[in-house]
Amino acid sequence: MTSAFSKQISLKRMSKLFVRMATGLIILVLMWSCATVPGLQEETVGSVIRIPFVRVLLEEKSDDVTVSADGAFAIECLHQGEQEIYYSGKPVKIRNEKQRLSVFDYKGNPIRERIDEVNIIPRGGGNRVRLQKSRYRGILRVLPRGEVTRIINIVYMEDYLRGVVPPEIGPRNEEEIEAVKAQAVAARTYAMAHLKQYEGEPYDIKSSIMDQLYKGVGVENKLVNNAIDGTSGRVLMHHDDLINAYYHSTCGGRTDDVADVWDKKEVAYLKSVDDAAACSWSKYYNWRETFTEKQLRGRIEQYLASDRGRDLRIGPITDVIIGERSAGGRIARLRVRTDSDVYSFQKDRIRWVIGRTSNPDLILPSDRFDVDLERDSNQQIVRITFRGQGYGHGVGMCQCGAIGHAREGWKFSDILTHYYTDVAVKKLY
Repeated sequence: MTSAFSKQISLKRMSKLFVRMATGLIILVLMWSCATVPGLQEETVGSVIRIPFVRVLLEEKSDDVTVSADGAFAIECLHQGEQEIYYSGKPVKIRNEKQRLSVFDYKGNPIRERIDEVNIIPRGGGNRVRLQKSRYRGILRVLPRGEVTRIINIVYMEDYLRGVVPPEIGPRNEEEIEAVKAQAVAARTYAMAHLKQYEGEPYDIKSSIMDQLYKGVGVENKLVNNAIDGTSGRVLMHHDDLINAYYHSTCGGRTDDVADVWDKKEVAYLKSVDDAAACSWSKYYNWRETFTEKQLRGRIEQYLASDRGRDLRIGPITDVIIGERSAGGRIARLRVRTDSDVYSFQKDRIRWVIGRTSNPDLILPSDRFDVDLERDSNQQIVRITFRGQGYGHGVGMCQCGAIGHAREGWKFSDILTHYYTDVAVKKLY
């Protein structure tokens, strides 16, 4: 999940947002009911999109986009307020041509050219839209943005969660369903609190770790769907506000205050709590990463070059010093001393600076670690080992801890109110 920290959304603001969303949906229904295409009045948009819905940015592509559905689907083409609707049972291709969209049938023949927007709307119950090989509930909205094409899934919030919870919490069994319910409530709260977070953009959420992983219909399973249905509409609130329900894989023994991890203000419900070793079964409860001095120096040079926009070389590392720690045991400041300078790195950014030797494309599992320095006979550092605990930023709910507590018999509400302090589980819709 992202470390972006948006404003809390109160019930009053949420009700106004629902009204705006409902108004937009009514307009869409009116557009459908007023169209002159034969048979169009048979469509029931309400069965495709229900309120509250969420707009998920699936992809931004520079090449052609192939879309379809399990069965027949409508292709709504919009241009300067004019609407034309076509039907198809086979895939269609959408191409961005100088910031206008053109739609082609499966044989490559043009259906409609130089338009502003395309909506792919499935016909009939149980029919899902398709983007390449992935399937999604709801509808697909396709928009040009410069030279790239944006594909947005507009989907009912509960159906969105069916594609979010499985990749976020992983395969689970019936014994762990209370942890799955806790994940569903946290994911729902996060999504509801971040509606309209991207001001001026035609989407609310990104399908990535910037927000929440979302994989559509392909990852749905009965256990998760039961957990979502069993917590339908329930969210976490601090007084009258939706909370920012951050979560992470493994806390390593204790979560942390949000202000100690990111440069954010203190929040009453994102405080350090003892995990009571509930996540000790996680493979990331303890971990180790070892660098040669040259490898670590290269990682730091790479980070500094990216941060400052120019190549930078540092001298040999002579010491790695842990400064103060957070309440959860994470490092608040790390100093790297070279033969000519001292470089200081703070909070969660440390993970990006160091990275991993086991996989250079990944960041360090967590900031909760100790450092071992191996020196040669001349007292020169030859090897640096980071021995740590946990995986992720450490703020909010520990997912592996939630699973551990579920195995102990905890209910989802107990799990949530343990990791998020001073909150209540409320039914929002």
